[in-house]
Amino acid sequence: MTPRIAISLGDPAGIGPEITIKCLKTAKHICRPTLFGHWPTFAQTCQALNYSTDDIQIVQSGKLENDHSVIRFVEVPGPDLAVPAPNDDAARIQLNALAAAVTAIQKGHCDALVTAPVSKALIARIEPDFTGHTEYLAQRAGLAKDDVTMVFANTQLVVGLISTHIPLVKIPLAINEKTYARTLRHVVATVKQTGKTATPRIGVAGLNPHAGEEGLLGTEEVTFIGPFCQKFNGLDGARITGPVPADAVFRDAFAGKYDGVIAAYHDQALIPLKLGGFGGATNVTAGLPFIRTSPDHGTAYEIAGQNIADASAMKSAIEMAVRLLIGKQTPAD
Repeated sequence: MTPRIAISLGDPAGIGPEITIKCLKTAKHICRPTLFGHWPTFAQTCQALNYSTDDIQIVQSGKLENDHSVIRFVEVPGPDLAVPAPNDDAARIQLNALAAAVTAIQKGHCDALVTAPVSKALIARIEPDFTGHTEYLAQRAGLAKDDVTMVFANTQLVVGLISTHIPLVKIPLAINEKTYARTLRHVVATVKQTGKTATPRIGVAGLNPHAGEEGLLGTEEVTFIGPFCQKFNGLDGARITGPVPADAVFRDAFAGKYDGVIAAYHDQALIPLKLGGFGGATNVTAGLPFIRTSPDHGTAYEIAGQNIADASAMKSAIEMAVRLLIGKQTPAD
């Protein structure tokens, strides 16, 4: 059965509609996409990109009928935006699109979710508890925030984050055996689902500079991270190395030494990934009862509406959703 992919279009004032449109022709060859968003803005963007809307059908929900030749578009409530701008109206539209796409997944109308970029700051103005897709999706699935992992993946490397969108001063409070074990399981499972190997090599980054320098620069590596790596080595067939200094673990991973890396916090992973040319990586929310992927970039307001946005990350996100669906059904040998 061809995978049914729900795509939420993100912020109508950002590049989400543009990069999605640029991916549709290739996406139709590997999946059946259903789009969730603001139709007037989307149609306006299609016109600007000279993309015909003849193969797009507006429907009331994400449920797919027998006609495989058309792309479904679920229009979410929202005001007309003659000129989309980052404001409360755009915030409501992007949140409604995400909510409708998740509902379609939960009703069994779609198999996986791909999310275009949203503005966390804008949505937080109307929903103060919103801190990002990862946390929102966990809540919609009835899970705690600590039950899911933010993962960045391509076919060469999978990187999992112990903590996500929290202040640096709170990171030591967020790391413990439960969060490390959760992240390890999710990284190992994602490596396997990408089809790379059934025996992943995982490098665990230290929290402190030089991985603590044997307690001189911090004790977490000696008291916790090192013993964790020894205890869980071999979990689900994984070979675990750590703690490894964060600067060295990513250098070695890019050189092919590791299939996966566990990082303690957001920027510890994202800075080297982006500097290392990891542009083909896809954001994956591991631990959900459904597959969710997204591009590894934001709304890019500064170039929205100029037809210059690079859609390669969105294309990778769609391809990764399909790959993970297949890998979930047929794990690596």
